Amino acid sequence: MALGTMTIVEQVSPEGPLYIDRCTLVGDGAYPSGGTAGFEATYQAAAVAAGMKNAVGRTIVMVHQDHDAELNALEYDHANDKLFGRVKTTGVESAVSNQSGITYVLTVISK
Repeated sequence: MALGTMTIVEQVSPEGPLYIDRCTLVGDGAYPSGGTAGFEATYQAAAVAAGMKNAVGRTIVMVHQDHDAELNALEYDHANDKLFGRVKTTGVESAVSNQSGITYVLTVISK
């Protein structure tokens, strides 16, 4: 029950006060109903690994997904710090428990 590897591909605004980062994220190998918790920590760890300025303690403002190739549309639940997937064609939460074969492209805005 954990997200796969997250990699920061591009830092659009590396100086802040808002940070805009394009990332890739391997899907969860055991996606739980209601979404995968701990996305903010996953993002912060990727930011630290990329040597990004002020990586520790960043707060996510928004997550946007490039949906073109995937069946699922990812959404970020701020209140519960969860990333969850919805089937794009129906809007219903994804029932695919193993999403490890999917690499999502995300834009994360943080402060």
